[in-house]
Amino acid sequence: MSEASAALLPVALEAAGIAHDLMRTRVPGLLTLKGDRDMASEVDYAVERAVREHLRERTPDIAILGEEEGISGDAEAELMWAIDPVDGTANFVRGIPLCGFSLGLIERGRSVAGVIDLPFLGTRYHAAQGQGAHVDGDRIRASEITNLKEAIISLGDYAVGDGAEDKNRLRLALTERLAAGV
Repeated sequence: MSEASAALLPVALEAAGIAHDLMRTRVPGLLTLKGDRDMASEVDYAVERAVREHLRERTPDIAILGEEEGISGDAEAELMWAIDPVDGTANFVRGIPLCGFSLGLIERGRSVAGVIDLPFLGTRYHAAQGQGAHVDGDRIRASEITNLKEAIISLGDYAVGDGAEDKNRLRLALTERLAAGV
């Protein structure tokens, strides 16, 4: 078990609390367009800055990679935090509750801990190497269903940008096969 994942999970959970509060109490504000259907709101930047400050205070020797402000600290360090301050900004700015905060801890290139907070659904997931995964404090596990016809499968958003047409063609074909029960 990674000692870092066990010791630093409480720091990650505190960071998720900070993000949760900011996302629930602020309006998106001005938007910065980053690409096709990709944007950042004022809240994205506020959350990332607040979480970076928290992480720097609690873990000053760990590098931080944020979606909006890039990397700070030693990019070659053994440990690095990775932040997506508002995962699902397009939903957030439209008032759709399917958005959240994501924070991961990477040790020598491997994910060893993470937190996903969905503030508008009141749900928080967290996991750490050797400690399992939890939702709202309760242990969770993968389904034991092995028959595809009995499984529920969900595909995320469709691709955008370069190569999107080919990627979406494959996703649509899979969706059609699943809908047909194949």
